[in-house]
Amino acid sequence: FNASRQMAVWSGFTWEWYARAWENDAVIQALRTSLLVAFLSTAISVLLGTPAALALGRHRFRGKGIADALFYLPVVVPEIVLGFASVVFFGLAGWRLGFASVVAAHVAFSISYVVFVVRARLGVMDPRLEEAAMDLGASPLEAFARVTLPLLAPGLVSAALLVFTVSLDDYVVTSFVAGRGGTTLPLQIYSMVRTGVTPEINAVSTVLLAATFVLVFVSQRLQAERAGRGAVALAVAVVLALGGFAVGGTTRGEGRRELSVYIWSSYLTDEMVREFEERYNVKVRVELYDSNEALLAKLQTGVTSYDIVVPSDYMVGILAANGLLEELDRRELTNIANLAPRFVGLPFDPENRYSVPYGWGTSGIGYRRDLVGRDATGWEDLWDPAFRDRVGMLNDMRENFGAALKRDGRSLNSTDPDEIARAARALAEQKPLVRTYDSDTFADNLLTGEVWITQSYSGQVARAIAEDPRVGYVVPKEGCTVFVDNMCIPRGAPNRDLALRFINYMLE
Repeated sequence: FNASRQMAVWSGFTWEWYARAWENDAVIQALRTSLLVAFLSTAISVLLGTPAALALGRHRFRGKGIADALFYLPVVVPEIVLGFASVVFFGLAGWRLGFASVVAAHVAFSISYVVFVVRARLGVMDPRLEEAAMDLGASPLEAFARVTLPLLAPGLVSAALLVFTVSLDDYVVTSFVAGRGGTTLPLQIYSMVRTGVTPEINAVSTVLLAATFVLVFVSQRLQAERAGRGAVALAVAVVLALGGFAVGGTTRGEGRRELSVYIWSSYLTDEMVREFEERYNVKVRVELYDSNEALLAKLQTGVTSYDIVVPSDYMVGILAANGLLEELDRRELTNIANLAPRFVGLPFDPENRYSVPYGWGTSGIGYRRDLVGRDATGWEDLWDPAFRDRVGMLNDMRENFGAALKRDGRSLNSTDPDEIARAARALAEQKPLVRTYDSDTFADNLLTGEVWITQSYSGQVARAIAEDPRVGYVVPKEGCTVFVDNMCIPRGAPNRDLALRFINYMLE
């Protein structure tokens, strides 16, 4: 609710960020996806989990202990293991990652919650009521429909609310199994956070947090049989409000041919996307990832269907070596001459067979002039004892070692064990000065004064400078890394011709 974009500076109350989030197509589409996944996984989990709970709670049969243990597994096994196991399963089954794979994975871990809650409800029900109904002439099905089901209703509603909440909030498992059309709101938020926390993210997170709190509260009241009509009405109102918020955006290009772009957050503007859509009468679906390694993992499954990916320099070489990229038809790229010569024929793809540079930046030093008291000049400034507990470093071992090696006058690509060992010792000596290792919110830390001087990526600090001229940025005198992100077409892309047009359009 802060009118300032800087979280640490209060500039008055505002609803502006909620309005901006409402108008953000990517956020609204992600919320729609989250809600649809949550509704479907809740319905399927309740339909499958209820008879499972009745079987386990009312009957004895061979293998019951094993069945019981299976329902505990999704709860006790770490989510990252569940996510990895799920994506491996989909890969072996040849099931394309996308919306359906997300729903299936959510059902797999949600069904346990239904079984636990419904069994708990069964434990406090008097079975003699069903027996009495059948003694009075009701068939087993009638007894279930007219006696058992009404008595189970509080448990069923409670289980449904719990599953809906868990599904709506899940990030870890979803990040493994999401593919084309499967970007949920938590994935969208996390990808946006990688380029800095914005007030829009805070607003969306607040809505999600409030909704989650209400649903969990009502679920607990139902389980304790203390929920009145007001509590249930509140839960229904929250679900309807979420649905209403999801309708806030606009959908473009329904029914047209679709290009799927898998890219970093904040790399494409809405204006660029709209112009390409109008020119070629297509719909562009933008999906986000938060690391090169996440991109590699998805493409290695062989069950993704992206048309364009944008890996960083070193990852292009890895993807090409693993046969995960298509060779580019240079005849279709009539605008490739627009590239600056410096960025053509780079070492990771010397003939540009697989990649076309998209954007570049440096890893240098961001600092607050007013707090540091002078201009930063080189990597040695990050080892200055005067800045104890106010130094920031990126959460990236490659960049950390690069800074230490350049400070020592060595190549940041050194493979000499002695030079690397000296760099390791230098980083260990620096550690007491470091307040945070952070690759996500280092620019915000500069704006708030949480850190005074930090290893930084140029793009995020440029945004910080635009907000506060007291922030500065320098390429260290010893040199620094230059990163280049590149447009590539993954192997098996369904719309290769459209992908080439998109690359040519971006070059234009």
